[in-house]
Amino acid sequence: MIKVIKKTSMKLIILSIFISIFSSLSLSESGYVGEDDKVELEVKRVYSQPAKFPRKALRLAKDGYVLVEFDIDTDGSVIDPYVVESEPAGLFERAAMKSIRKYLYEPPVYEGVSVKVNDVQVKMVFKVQ
Repeated sequence: MIKVIKKTSMKLIILSIFISIFSSLSLSESGYVGEDDKVELEVKRVYSQPAKFPRKALRLAKDGYVLVEFDIDTDGSVIDPYVVESEPAGLFERAAMKSIRKYLYEPPVYEGVSVKVNDVQVKMVFKVQ
């Protein structure tokens, strides 16, 4: 029994690391500044906590992804995240949202002024190995 638990725990740790690698592979994250004349602004993530692979997905040996959209406040924190798309539906959303709420970005600056950046998207991939 202990060996089974240890194997499962090790798998979860390895999967969490794998997920964090995939979720931070985003080549560039960007959002938009301004109301009418939207200007694209690249943002730099300085902290992200790996998502925990859901036990149900592990048990079912399912892969998937979640695309989340959110805004970045003037202090670099994530605000108003929501799921745009996920596959399979209902399996990975909770884990992705819990992780993304803890992301932290360099405070965005545009033309020397601290700004809020809108419509930043991150695709978090969950993969069983």
